[in-house]
Amino acid sequence: MRKLEIILTEEQYQHFIEERSYGNRTNLAEETFGGYELCLHVGSPDVFPATLEMKMINTINLGEVEWEFKKVRG
Repeated sequence: MRKLEIILTEEQYQHFIEERSYGNRTNLAEETFGGYELCLHVGSPDVFPATLEMKMINTINLGEVEWEFKKVRG
């Protein structure tokens, strides 16, 4: 089995958490169910850095990220 690991800076993580909290509050206030989508944009071949985008109420670009597939033991 493999897992996808995306490494965020502290600033990117805080932005993600704030946006998720805002979306959750908005969904609760409007009595709707919702979720969020993460989109990892990777060029092929790896010429340009990968970027991460989050879609919930708004679409935010979290910027450049490092990522890799790792093998899971077990």
